[in-house]
Amino acid sequence: MKRRRPQLGVLCRSLLLLPVCAAACLGQRQNEPRPALLDPIQAEQEARVLVAEMLGQRPDQNTTNTGQARIRDAAGKEREIPLRFEITATPTNWASVYETLTPAGEPAGERLTVVHSPRQPNKYQLLISAKAATTNAGPEELTPAQTMIPFANSDFWVADLGLEFLHWPKQRLLKKEMRHSKSCEVLESVNPQPVPGGYARVVSWIMIENPHGIIHADAYDAQGQILKRFDPANVEKIQGEYQLEEIEMRNPKAGSRTWIKFNLARD
Repeated sequence: MKRRRPQLGVLCRSLLLLPVCAAACLGQRQNEPRPALLDPIQAEQEARVLVAEMLGQRPDQNTTNTGQARIRDAAGKEREIPLRFEITATPTNWASVYETLTPAGEPAGERLTVVHSPRQPNKYQLLISAKAATTNAGPEELTPAQTMIPFANSDFWVADLGLEFLHWPKQRLLKKEMRHSKSCEVLESVNPQPVPGGYARVVSWIMIENPHGIIHADAYDAQGQILKRFDPANVEKIQGEYQLEEIEMRNPKAGSRTWIKFNLARD
């Protein structure tokens, strides 16, 4: 499978497709007027169009890459987990794979596969090696409600890696405003049936200009308290293109945070 940098124009429907999309947003600085607030009807209509565009695009070829998850707990102790990322596309759907590796680069620990299909819910398959070894079972099929769990004991949940909030039925634009010197649409996604301790609402800042990079997101629980804050970080300019080297997820309630760093191709 070819290892390559993601192409601009491929939409950020998976965190695997996020690095270049968000980097396009952070790497360009333009002076743009601040758009006005939207009325409620317009807010829902434009939200439906935006989400449909984000869910409708797909990768143009298979890719694979590696990286690391760096996890810092509330006490400040850090640990690092090697990761492999993979995108595979078929005529009918495409899948993103997140897999933890041993230091030697061999598969170990957990493997998450998220299958994306047009106008269909995501399908999640989670394989935990230790559990599979004792039960002789294959990957576990997770329902959307079961995705509010950590991947590899990090601050990134399975729901985060599939951008599950884009599939929630209630979507509306709160406003349009500047962030990171780019004009963004602020999308509110509401979960009609939040599980205890899970996300009830996500507010995300999405670049108006294609490829609609997500440049910030806040996730709230049912009591309206912040659970997670997502941000891109560490933009690198490689061969004249801005690429995002790292993404960060902060968990204010737990006092922890996780960074996922991508190994960018510099040749």
